[in-house]
Amino acid sequence: MSSLALALHWVPGFNNLPIVINERITSDAIAFTLYANFDKAMAGLFLCAYFYSNLDSSKKPLKTDHKKPVSLDFKQPILIVFATVLATFTAALMLELVSFNPKVPDFWLAFIAINLLFTCVAEEALFRGLLQTKLSKIITPTRLAILAPVITAGIFALAHFAGGISYVLVSFIAGLGYGYVFYKTQRLEWAILCHWLVNVCHFFLFTYPMLSKI
Repeated sequence: MSSLALALHWVPGFNNLPIVINERITSDAIAFTLYANFDKAMAGLFLCAYFYSNLDSSKKPLKTDHKKPVSLDFKQPILIVFATVLATFTAALMLELVSFNPKVPDFWLAFIAINLLFTCVAEEALFRGLLQTKLSKIITPTRLAILAPVITAGIFALAHFAGGISYVLVSFIAGLGYGYVFYKTQRLEWAILCHWLVNVCHFFLFTYPMLSKI
């Protein structure tokens, strides 16, 4: 609960650093604000500590569609990451949420660092490391194990409802990718990397954060 309160900025005493305030990165985009949210970063650290402290190599791994232990092959997770990026932006373009708009804003370095360390780590530790892991233990039939990442993706998508229905749908598709790569590898690092690469591609290659409705 303390991590959730930190992530939702309910804990007083944090002076989060403003990086960009109500700036239109491109003329067709809605205004964008970026803060270095130290409370959310702290929540991510707490959740990661909880996740990794509960890892025990002597225990049976979480259920996947394989009966064999998870291998260290990088080909499959890389393919899942690539497919997630492709599916996410195909959907975003079809829903006219964004347009192809390559750019390099002057605060790009701050964005990629803050997005990784403050946003992706916290969100993946919460949704995949905590929620999906708990659901995987609750959903005992192996044939239904895929429901854990699907349900988590749905909750992740609903958390983005402020962006509108199109944003929720695209977030669901992206969340499926994050959850599936975690489901297949059982490594939180892959989910964080997948989430971060989607966000970085969005920032540099497409309208950010989304097209203006005006």
